[in-house]
Amino acid sequence: MGVTPAENRDTEKACRRAEIVAAAVRIADAEGVDAVSMRRLADALGVATMTPYTHVANKDELLDLMRDAVAAEMILPEPIPESWREALRAIALRTKAAFEAHPWSLDATPRRPRARINRLRHVEQSIGIVLRLGVLPKESRAILMSIDDYVTGYCMRARSRQRMLASLAPEERDSLRHIDDPDPEVAAALAAGELPIIKKIAGRRDRKHPFGVPPDSGFEPGLDWLLDGIEASVAPPSDLPAALLDGTDELERRLARARST
Repeated sequence: MGVTPAENRDTEKACRRAEIVAAAVRIADAEGVDAVSMRRLADALGVATMTPYTHVANKDELLDLMRDAVAAEMILPEPIPESWREALRAIALRTKAAFEAHPWSLDATPRRPRARINRLRHVEQSIGIVLRLGVLPKESRAILMSIDDYVTGYCMRARSRQRMLASLAPEERDSLRHIDDPDPEVAAALAAGELPIIKKIAGRRDRKHPFGVPPDSGFEPGLDWLLDGIEASVAPPSDLPAALLDGTDELERRLARARST
C-alpha cells in the first residue's frame, strides 16, 4: 500500500517543523534563548516572517519543542550497558553533556509544557534501567529523581558560576579572592572567632576562586558517591523473574515476600 498524499503532507510538515526547531536551537546556542524570535527564525530560514507560525503555534510551544530536541541528546544509543549502575551513570553523563551543549535549556521553562516524544523516550529508558533493580515503584522514583536532581543541580550551579565569573573583570576577580574588605557583620564575626574555618580559608594567599563563586567540585566523584549509596541500600532479590517487570502489583507482592524472609 503506497503513501497517501495526506501522509506525504504530514511528513513534509513534520520535517519543516524540525528545521524550524533546529534553527531555533542553533540561535539559542550561539546567542542565548532570548535571541530566539519568530522574526529571527524567519530571517535565518530565508522565509516570510509569518511562515514559522504555520508550523509552531507560538514562542511557548517553540521553547517546549527546543527542550525536547535537547532531550533527544540525553537518550543512550543501543546497546545499553547491562549493568544498571553503568547504564544510569552513562545517562547521567549524557544528560550533563546535553545541558552543557545547550545551557539555555536550564533557563527556558514553557508555561504549558506537553508530553513530547524525546522526553518520554528518555524517561522510558531511565525507568527501564531502574526496573532491573527489582525495587518498589516508590523506590524507583526516588532513585531516578535523586540522580536527575544531582545532574540538574550540578549543571545549574556550574552555569551560575560561569555567569558570575563572566560578569567580573580580572581585577574584580583578584580583589574577591580574599576577604580584605568584609561586610561589618562578617568582620565582627571573624574578630569574635565565630568563623574559624572561614578565617583560615580567607587567610590563604593561594586561593584561586573568588568568595561567593563556588568552585567546581567535580561531577563524576559526586555521581559515583550517589551510585555507591544506591548500590549499598538496594539489593535486588535474585529470584525475581524479568517477566514480573510487566506486572507492578505482582512485583510489589513478590518483593514484600522476598524481603520479609
